[in-house]
Amino acid sequence: MKNQAIKELIRLLPENALHFEGSEYPLPLKTTFLGNEAISAGLLQHKISGFAGCDIKELLVPVLLGAELYEASLADNKQFFITDEKVRDLVFASKWKAGWVLVLGGCNQDDLLEKLKQKGFMVFTDTPGIIDTYFIGNRATSPVYFLQMMVRYGLIWGRISPGDDHEMGHFLEKDMPGFMIITDALEPLKYLIALGIMKLGAPALVPSSFPFPYGNRITTDNPLELVESGVHFPNLRMRYYNGEIISLPGYCNPAFINEKIEKGTFFGGGASFFCLKSAQAVEPGMHIVGSLSEQIGILVEIENTALSDDLTQIIEQAAMRSVNCMPGIKAYEKDSVFYLQTAPGVELDAGQVGEVIYYGVRLQYQRLEKIKVQIIFEESLVEKESESIRRFKAARRQLINGMAEENTEDFCVCIECRPFSLEHTCILPPDRIPMCASKTYFSVKADSCFGSSSVPFKRQSEKELPLKLVFNKGPLLDAEKGEYEGCNKIYREMTGGRLQKVYLHSLRGYPHTSCGCFQNLAFWIDEVKGIGIMSRNSKASAPNGHTWDSLANYAGGKQSDGIMGVSLSYIRSSHFLKGDGGIGNVVWADSDLYSKISSCFLPDQSVATEKDVCSIDELKKFCDR
Repeated sequence: MKNQAIKELIRLLPENALHFEGSEYPLPLKTTFLGNEAISAGLLQHKISGFAGCDIKELLVPVLLGAELYEASLADNKQFFITDEKVRDLVFASKWKAGWVLVLGGCNQDDLLEKLKQKGFMVFTDTPGIIDTYFIGNRATSPVYFLQMMVRYGLIWGRISPGDDHEMGHFLEKDMPGFMIITDALEPLKYLIALGIMKLGAPALVPSSFPFPYGNRITTDNPLELVESGVHFPNLRMRYYNGEIISLPGYCNPAFINEKIEKGTFFGGGASFFCLKSAQAVEPGMHIVGSLSEQIGILVEIENTALSDDLTQIIEQAAMRSVNCMPGIKAYEKDSVFYLQTAPGVELDAGQVGEVIYYGVRLQYQRLEKIKVQIIFEESLVEKESESIRRFKAARRQLINGMAEENTEDFCVCIECRPFSLEHTCILPPDRIPMCASKTYFSVKADSCFGSSSVPFKRQSEKELPLKLVFNKGPLLDAEKGEYEGCNKIYREMTGGRLQKVYLHSLRGYPHTSCGCFQNLAFWIDEVKGIGIMSRNSKASAPNGHTWDSLANYAGGKQSDGIMGVSLSYIRSSHFLKGDGGIGNVVWADSDLYSKISSCFLPDQSVATEKDVCSIDELKKFCDR
């Protein structure tokens, strides 16, 4: 199937790279994957030809780029290309809808499409002539139009930088309000494009005949039945908890979070505050004290025995961020003082602000139910409360900043990446950002305690495993390597005994597993007994000949001796691979990464890049080893 798809795409590729009209991004997929880099149809054809013997995952990006170039070359593409103006309409219409869905296959679609529309979805399909649906064309390459809409949602509203497909994937998985349904067998090239859409963030319902073991998906030969009972993909705009539908109010949309607004009216400053605290005997609801005025205090009180002070900050941030889902409103803190800004012509509705805070917290943390939101405009009361709030937040900052691997008994574990990384088990002490850099100890701990709006699918064999868990680190077995009895135990439990032990701070022997969405990879160079580090998607070659692709394939989803995914934050920390000599034993880094971490190196430390050495012998001379 793969080779057949490659042959078909090569046949379709145009001689020259053309583009679409009606968008700031004339080739949205090219912008997503390559940024401002030019694309050559000839070079792309050569690259696709070279992927015939590789893993299917390595082929997906070139296939998506090739499909986009082909569609751009066709005279009828204006019928199907979704312009920026239309994308904006679809994004903002999504606040009234359950989300977007792409239906591929053309088999027994009538009842399914009707049910999707009844459930409030905007439906895109490759079948023409269906009322109240968006026809994307029925060519093998047509699904790229749906993906182009997805990535522009990220480029425009998510402020994802061109070329940063890693962050784009994270944003789309979390916030893109759509999914895909495949109803029956597709032609080989369309299968590959559908898999590419899944790779970049869209979950999917797929039939049992779906030929690939990858992707965030549910397998079903009766999608109508699943839609009837309710599709609960976590990126859609509602959540279910104990039978309750939890969603943001209709006047809100997460797409507004990164909206830039003109300066209008400012509230806040001075003694103004926004604070979330644990409390007892909370009466859930919203209370407004005083009339609209410049000073504002927002106090969110939550009753839950598991809500410790170290978790109130992460939930407070979610509560404040939820206000920004309102159009024309920005809530933020600057120098520990709260401000609330409205765009010109936008009137502040305190009742709506309180409502969106309440549901914003509930949407992200479903188990938090007893929530009281108090919005204070009475200046004397704001000033009176402000002093105690500032003391509380200062003590909280001191507590959180002081929490470290050495003085904290409870660590967290996260296995959200298991759908694509077979054994990856991510352990988080308080002062270590995970290798994906998309979470923290505190966000994982809050998700574990109070439920999470991010719920990826599991393998059937692991359905009883919690996605996130707080556990006791246990006795310290090796301080340099970072080995703890509790961490070894959690590795055994989370992998069914396949992994027995783990070193948090050493590449050799039993390193921490790696997911696949790591920011960087650290690897042991045995010939010089030193550490090399390569940043994600680097074009450099390491002195031992390794490329990013070869390193990532070796590390991904496994515990692989000599290699580990690492975040930029961890590289800069005092714990960084201290079992292997730490930052002082780094001997090579690609030049892009070197520029970001060079200040961490010791004054007399020799660290080479691909611009300095091309072989192990040259590295030995450079480092005098």
